[in-house]
Amino acid sequence: MRFDAVIAAAGSSSRAGTDKLGWIIGAETVLERAVAPFMACDKTDRIVIVTPDGRPPENFAAESPRIVFVCGAPTRSGSVLNGLKACSAEGVLVHDGARPFLSGKLLDSVIASVEQYGSGVPALKLSDSVRMTENGFVSGSFPRENLVSVQTPQGFLLKDLLKAYELGAGKEYTDESELYSGCFTPGAHIVKGDEANIKITNAGDCMAIREKIGIGYDIHRLVPYGKLMLCGIEIASDMGVSAHSDGDAAIHALIDALLSAAGERDIGYHFPDTDPAYDGIDSAVLLYETVSKLRLKNLRPRSARIIIRLERPKLSDYIPVMRLKIASLLGIDLTDVSVAAKSGEGLDSVGKGLAVAAEAAATVI
Repeated sequence: MRFDAVIAAAGSSSRAGTDKLGWIIGAETVLERAVAPFMACDKTDRIVIVTPDGRPPENFAAESPRIVFVCGAPTRSGSVLNGLKACSAEGVLVHDGARPFLSGKLLDSVIASVEQYGSGVPALKLSDSVRMTENGFVSGSFPRENLVSVQTPQGFLLKDLLKAYELGAGKEYTDESELYSGCFTPGAHIVKGDEANIKITNAGDCMAIREKIGIGYDIHRLVPYGKLMLCGIEIASDMGVSAHSDGDAAIHALIDALLSAAGERDIGYHFPDTDPAYDGIDSAVLLYETVSKLRLKNLRPRSARIIIRLERPKLSDYIPVMRLKIASLLGIDLTDVSVAAKSGEGLDSVGKGLAVAAEAAATVI
């Protein structure tokens, strides 16, 4: 089954005070991050973004013939309906433009539910008790075990959702699951939601609590007259590394840090030294592929900190260009990258000039 997606992005952001869809998270706007999983999904065709004036926001950089912009309406229901009218696939996925942390796993789950049941709505069980109030006092309660909080994307057969909008004409609904379930029996099918799939309401939702941190380490033996690469920069030296790839210990440590932050296995698992495809490969290519792997989980690099341990030569003159190289490869600001160099003070394998080592920490969001 093929799907179109409708991204609701025509709201006023009144509770946030500013245009929250334009806030930057990991070098991309909230809206761009919300769209990205649908762009990466191999079952989605057209992506219809509903904005107030039917045009791309000023800071929206994503470009694709699959992306279509349509005008919003005074209400959310009206805006979504305008988006649905621009769809043609058998299935449709409706998503809030203010949900930038959607994972590919959750998206696949919703799609599978639509294919099996005709609908799919992600939901989470409530952890807090819920009470009715009246005039500032508790007036009643609900059985918590029967209550859930719903998320987006919500998936349906396009013809069914259009029919529901026809039957519910003139009324306003908080989301499509309410509309659909009021028109069809049984109602929308529930799939397990994702606690990370939050909706941005205010600036606090974008704070560093959303970031994940990882650490990495690498070491390579030094040999006479070899090539010495660090942070993607060739270092003038009479000693180089002995390694399967180009032996860039700094980038290898950074790759491990990024994979760690994303909850993935280490560099040796993803790029094994037993694979001839990686024989002598530029480590910058491996870093690019790592960032691509993160994007499949809707994660982006946020910052990088690297410490290089090398007895000689001194690296201070190389550090500015190293920072530029790493910032460029990760697609982040130069101010979010630091590179430091330390000697081994004549101790251990680094201090004795036998090895180069690197440690890295990285955050992703």
